[in-house]
Amino acid sequence: MINVAIDGPAGAGKSTVAKAVASKLGLVYLDTGAMYRATAYTALESGIDPCDGEAVEKMLEGMKLEIVFEDGVQQIYVNGVNTTPHLREHRMSKAASDISALPCVRYKMVELQREFAAARDVVLDGRDIGTFVLPNANCKFFMTATAEERANRRFKELVEKGQDVDYDTLLADIKQRDYNDSHREVAPLKQAEDAILLDTTNMTIDEVVAAVVERVEQTRRNSDGEGKGQTPSSDTADEKSDNKKAEETAAPLTRKQKREAKKEEKLLKRIKKYYAPDKTFRMYRFLRVFLHPLQAFLWPIKAIGAERGRIDGNAIYVCNHYSGADILLPCYVLFKDEAHVLAKYELFKHRLVGWFLHKLGAIPVRRGEADIDAVKSVLKVLKEGKKLMLFPEGTRNLEGSQDMADLKTGAARFAIKTKSPIVPMMYYAPPKLFKRNWLYIGEPFTLEQFYGSMTPEDMHAATEIIRQKMDEARAEVNRIAEEAKRK
Repeated sequence: MINVAIDGPAGAGKSTVAKAVASKLGLVYLDTGAMYRATAYTALESGIDPCDGEAVEKMLEGMKLEIVFEDGVQQIYVNGVNTTPHLREHRMSKAASDISALPCVRYKMVELQREFAAARDVVLDGRDIGTFVLPNANCKFFMTATAEERANRRFKELVEKGQDVDYDTLLADIKQRDYNDSHREVAPLKQAEDAILLDTTNMTIDEVVAAVVERVEQTRRNSDGEGKGQTPSSDTADEKSDNKKAEETAAPLTRKQKREAKKEEKLLKRIKKYYAPDKTFRMYRFLRVFLHPLQAFLWPIKAIGAERGRIDGNAIYVCNHYSGADILLPCYVLFKDEAHVLAKYELFKHRLVGWFLHKLGAIPVRRGEADIDAVKSVLKVLKEGKKLMLFPEGTRNLEGSQDMADLKTGAARFAIKTKSPIVPMMYYAPPKLFKRNWLYIGEPFTLEQFYGSMTPEDMHAATEIIRQKMDEARAEVNRIAEEAKRK
């Protein structure tokens, strides 16, 4: 099975190269952009605003998208209707851009793209194919060129079409798009660690296509050689020599990648069950009673305002993060029947630790990417009226520092999506053995003013409110702790 992932910034020529490579090698080229256009078309035909996250998500629940090839041409059917003839209409550009910004749409499209690639040899191009959509693709490329060269290519293309354009405006747009793509919250543009970098600034399209084709064919030969124990008999002596040299340099890396992929696949199967939080919570209730005295002895912490955190229904608890001990006190003081905490995926790789965290109701999350399984688990927990604790910084505070890193927008997205109240919490200092610490629980608040909106601007504005509330909690816990020290 060959999966070719071609990523890169706007204007690098990804689609042109991807189509040419697919044609030369007899692979299927999947036009992922058309999938977003088809979804946008369906929304418009249903009278749904592509920016309306809640309405679009409801539409997706009953939407059946099928990709078929008729006479070698990709056709996209949605609920039995062929949307392909309408996808290049002028109105579709903005609608597709708006709807693709919704996380629910992105998750749905990625799921379909993965299913499609799992069943056939494909070429996909985009901005996060190798890092997120197909992380185990066996042929990854990252195409780039200087912003000036990409703007120049676009300028010539539009002029040839008879359009009056300004080069400086095109250059500014490309630079802005590069910044937006590389700084977006969901699957940002970046080169995969195992991707081959192709700087096409001084290359022709034919040269780029030839480089990609050569690498894919080499991967095929390596794969065939491993499966059959020999190279194809039709090779000439020179070709065999070249193949041998290529295998000596490339095969070890390829085998290593395959071993890592198999190892990761096996690990994923084991961890997959951890995305479904434990239902019985017998272990949690036992440990909550058994370990609380031990925690109180080793890391004595006074919870201030605990009554504010004991609320009915769902809630999101946001807290600063110093160490693994940070999750203990909230579980003992605030969550009596069950606890759900977002924990980094790496912790679950250890079999015993993963099992233990699973029994505590923790949900594994892959940091730095859009983890669909984690998002689904979080939304399920909150929609069922339960509580969730997370660390909005996505990492730990620097040792000895009270400064927080920039907050991720995940907490705001979850709170807006499920209309959950948010409870700000703040530890005074890193927990130390036998040394008293303080945890301040602030007043719950909501992001009601953002309900129904999922635009990036609103997500950042809502996240800023969360930060302000946590800053207020910081001021309070500092005041209380320092006053206690003076006394």
